[in-house]
Parts: sequence; structure tokens; C-alpha cells
Amino acid sequence: MVNSKKLVLIVDDTPTNITVVSGVLKDYCRTKVATNGEKALAISGGGDKPDLILLDVMMPGMDGYEVCRRLKADPVTADIPVIFLTAKTESGDEELGFEVGAVDYIHKPFSAPVVLARVKTQLALQEALREAQEAQAEADQLLHALLPEKAADEIRSFGTVIPRRYENVAVLFCDVTNFTAYCDKHEPEDVISRLDALFVIFERIAEQHGLEKIKTIGDGFMAAANLLREVEDPIGAAVRCGLEMATTLTDAQLDWEVRVGVHAGPVVAGVVGQERYQFDIWGDTVNTAARMMGMVEPGSVAAAEEVWNQVSADFDGEPLGNLEIKGKGPVAVYCLRQSKN
Repeated sequence: MVNSKKLVLIVDDTPTNITVVSGVLKDYCRTKVATNGEKALAISGGGDKPDLILLDVMMPGMDGYEVCRRLKADPVTADIPVIFLTAKTESGDEELGFEVGAVDYIHKPFSAPVVLARVKTQLALQEALREAQEAQAEADQLLHALLPEKAADEIRSFGTVIPRRYENVAVLFCDVTNFTAYCDKHEPEDVISRLDALFVIFERIAEQHGLEKIKTIGDGFMAAANLLREVEDPIGAAVRCGLEMATTLTDAQLDWEVRVGVHAGPVVAGVVGQERYQFDIWGDTVNTAARMMGMVEPGSVAAAEEVWNQVSADFDGEPLGNLEIKGKGPVAVYCLRQSKN
């Protein structure tokens, strides 16, 4: 069974002092003893690291100031609070103690209640700091789960994401065919479980091709290449990503088919909302990619002629003719089926 009591290391070369201090602390915490600086450093860097160190100054060999300096210089022990417990009572001695990194300075002869109160205060502060760090780590983890990495970093550092215009971004949309009909015929638990499995697959594929997931919309998945993370061939990456999404679903035996649309160009990106952050992108590039998705049969990728002209050397495809695209009129659309490489 793990002992939940905090560990205090008493560093002193005088047996009487060790006995008295140990007696003061025995009902509140565990204690270990080091009679010189070298032993103190060895214990502090070991497996059972102390939560607090009570450190004498005047000891044979290495004095307490030097011990404290070395503790603070070592990343393993730098966060252990040190309280000097010493007969050196000059103001310059106390000032030096704080300079080398101590959190408190108690004069000998000491009052037992004072020592216990100071120890309790520092251990409580350390516990509060640990809890705050854990809470911050959980918040950071949640933020990175909700937002692309660079956007999450900006919010953590500056409290916001600066809206920006990005050029040459490839946007990918995909959705599940006949998803609404599937929802009507199956239990909610089955629908959510399968959709979660689908999006996990999509997230993995997108990451492998250098795309960043932007959001999910119902049964739709949206990602972008060359937005917050530079991609050498964003259009090719988006098309390869879409094709792999379609074929992987077949291999995973999810019995669903997806349609994919891709377009490239400038977008505006930023975060909206305060209670719930939502990173999103806007612009004609986004709208066109979404419209392309509805123009193609499941298992393939649709793109406008301007995109096809840039990737035709690398992918097999065929023209679908001039199709009416909402908000744009007739647009020459191509169906991309597989990579030539």
C-alpha cells in the first residue's frame, strides 16, 4: 500500500536537532534524514523524492547554501521546496538563503509550532500547485482535441486566434451516402458507435497525408491541407487522402460508402464562439469543395477542372461534364478514381 503522507527530508549534522525536528513532524508526515550535503543530494534525486527539505546551513564539507544551489540547478530536484532551518540569523544570511532558492528561512532556536506551521504551509502550496498544473494539462489536452495544434497554441498563449487569410489551401469534404436512412433503421448506440469508428479512421488517414481535421458536421468530415501546417503538394495530398478514405471503408467492412469533394484556393480561418470554441474556415474554396462532394459517385473524388488540370498527371479520372453548381452555375467537374503512382 502506498503511503499517502508527504515526505520531508531533514538535513542536519547534529543528532539533537534531528531528533527534535523529527518529533515535531512525526504525526504529520514521513521523514528521512541526511547528515551532510552529499547524502541530501543523493536522497533528493532518488526514487522516493522528498516533497520538502529542511536544510541546515552550517555542515561539514558542503554547506547548506551550496546544497540548495545544486538542488535548484538539477531539473530532477529543482521543484522541491527548501526551508532553511539554521542558527545563522544575520539579515545577509537570510537574504543569501532566498537568493539560492529557498522558500522560507527559520532561525534556531526554533519554536516547534512555527516549524510545523511553516512545513504545513509549504506542503499545502505544493499540493495546490500540483493540482493547478494537472488542471492546466487537462485543459491543454482538451483544447488540442478541439482545435488544430497551432490554433490551440495561440489560444493558450494569447487567449485568441488571430483571423488570417491563407492562400493555396486544399479543402476536403466527405460524407456518408444514405446516412439519414441508416439512422432511421438502427439504434442510436449503433449509429454513434459506427460513426465514431468512421471518424477515427478519417482522422488517422488525414494525419498521414498531412491534412488537418477542421470539423465534423453530422456525417460529414472536413479537413484542409496547407493551412496551419505547410504541405508541399496540398491538392495531391487532399485527393490521395480522399481516395484512401473511400477504399479504407471497404477494407474496414463498415458497409458504408463515402463521397469526397476537393477544391483549392484561398480561405479565411479563425475561431468563433466564446463558451465553445470552434475553429473554422470560410470562402468560395470551402463552398466549392462542399458542392463537389455531391457531384460524384461513392468511392471517388470530385474536383473542378482547375484542380483536375493540376493533378491529371498523377491521377486517373474522367470528365462528368458541365454540372450545375449552386451559387456558381455550370462548372466542369471531373471524377478522380485512383493514383497513377
